[in-house]
Amino acid sequence: MLFHITMTHTVEDCPGYNREKMPEVMAAFEKREALAKELNIKCHFWVQRAPEHVAFALIEADNPAALTRFVTSTYPIRQDFKMTLVRSQEELEALGKAMMEQR
Repeated sequence: MLFHITMTHTVEDCPGYNREKMPEVMAAFEKREALAKELNIKCHFWVQRAPEHVAFALIEADNPAALTRFVTSTYPIRQDFKMTLVRSQEELEALGKAMMEQR
C-alpha cells in the first residue's frame, strides 16, 4: 500500500528552535534506513517545508501499524500525522481500463 503522509509540529516542539531535541532527532534519522528494512517499508520521498513546521512523505508499507511505527520512530518529536492511502498513476490507469472493459 502507498501512503502520503503530512506531519506537522508546533514551534514549541521544533528541534530547530529547541536545540536540545536535535541529538535525538539526528540519531533517529541515522537509523531510518535500517528501520525501513526491518519493517519492510520503502520511503519514496521525505521532504520538509521549513520553517513552516510541516513535512511530507510518500511511503510504501504492508500495513498501517508498521507505517505508524516508522514515522513516529524516524522523527521522534510530538507532532500530528495525516496518513492518506493513495494509488500510483499506473494503478489508476489499470483501474480505468478495467472499468472500461466492464461496460
